[in-house]
Amino acid sequence: MSRLWQYARPHRKQVVAATTYSTLGKVMDVVPEVLIGVVIDVIVRGQDSFMSTQFGIADRWHQLLILAVLNAFAWIFESLFGYLSALAWRNLSQTIEHEIRINLYRHVQGLEVAWFEDTTSGGLLSILNDDINQLERFLDAGASSLIVLFWNIVLVGAVFAASSLLVTALAFLPIPIIVYGSIRYQHRLQPLYAKVREAVAELSSTLSTNLGGITTIKAFTAEDREAKRIAKVSNDYRGANRDAIKFSSAFVPLIRMAILTGFTCTLLVGGWLVLNGRMEVGIYSVLVFMTQRLLWPLTSLGETLDQYQRAMASTRRIFGLLDVKPTMRDGAQALVTPINGDIELRNVSFGYGEGADILSGIQIAIPAGETHAIVGATGAGKSTVVRLLLRFHDPRVGQVLIDQRDIREL
Repeated sequence: MSRLWQYARPHRKQVVAATTYSTLGKVMDVVPEVLIGVVIDVIVRGQDSFMSTQFGIADRWHQLLILAVLNAFAWIFESLFGYLSALAWRNLSQTIEHEIRINLYRHVQGLEVAWFEDTTSGGLLSILNDDINQLERFLDAGASSLIVLFWNIVLVGAVFAASSLLVTALAFLPIPIIVYGSIRYQHRLQPLYAKVREAVAELSSTLSTNLGGITTIKAFTAEDREAKRIAKVSNDYRGANRDAIKFSSAFVPLIRMAILTGFTCTLLVGGWLVLNGRMEVGIYSVLVFMTQRLLWPLTSLGETLDQYQRAMASTRRIFGLLDVKPTMRDGAQALVTPINGDIELRNVSFGYGEGADILSGIQIAIPAGETHAIVGATGAGKSTVVRLLLRFHDPRVGQVLIDQRDIREL
């Protein structure tokens, strides 16, 4: 997550703006619930209501009109801040997604050709497209959801604390349980979603390879065999998703049971305080509404954590690719121009990977301006010589020189 923050740091102003809009939207969201309690207080107590004693507005109808106007403003501003928040978070997520994709592509483009020969194009496309899109989905919705959830707990908790510390303690009782369960749930989900990302990479790679070689498949009438192979890989992906879904789906019902405890305590204890004259009916009504406002949003925590784990699984694959270091580095000397064009392979031996040498002790000298042909049977190493000249690979032994300079030094 710290490495991901490096991409967000240059956009601190956008992050602050998006967070501010989310916070103000949540403040406006809480206001109507508070006004419900004030309305009930006006209806029940009349001239002794909070509006009458604190602001000197004796007429009930005038009190209700003022509360209705305040409620309308709260809804309007909540909608406005909701729009601004969604706009800010989505633009930010798109910007970060773009920068990560470009940075990742440039890094991959700078790796040596030998690395690409051991890596499937489908796997690379899966990271460059699917994994980055998965990260964008979390930044788009998940990050703002966590901020809104935090401020929901703070604001509703403040209303509870101002009303009754006893009811506050009982209403907040499930929250530590939910937080602890969420952390445990997150750790259990992590390896499951890692398997999902690996499975989708394998599926993308297989599909890319087959579609690219469709003429070969048709030439050998291998359609049925390849369809079965795709079905197997797709089934593996489905199975990996099924395991993750099975575990993640159990989270919300468990949260609901914890919420039931807090709501029941508020209902009973608050009602007992009202019956004994220790709490006003309006305050009790607010607390009942607020208990749901406090606890029900926690059910979305499961979905947010689900998005988070999917995003973190993708992030590990993205930064894992960024951590791949080139084994062939540019030399310290600049290429001198104009180039004369003398080419020499001096005692060159080379083989691919851990395999045997394809070229062994090769000596070739081609003076500038001359044309030479390299002939031989398939697999004799003709293309390999060209690849060495282009420095797609470095020889195991010997030197490749241009104008008497080792190309590894350029």
